[in-house]
Amino acid sequence: MAFQDRDTRRAATSTGSSAGWFIAGALVVALIAGGLFYFNGYFTEDDDLSIELSLPKLDAN
Repeated sequence: MAFQDRDTRRAATSTGSSAGWFIAGALVVALIAGGLFYFNGYFTEDDDLSIELSLPKLDAN
């Protein structure tokens, strides 16, 4: 019979770098800010613009 080793072994895994968590947090903050701007109508705010042009009347004589 073969000898079986029953010791607990853990594989070396990376939990992520702090820079990755910082970038993920910045993206979440940017999405929340963009959503607030969108729901408050910042991107769809239309300013009325009126242009009037007056031409002199010319006589056809």
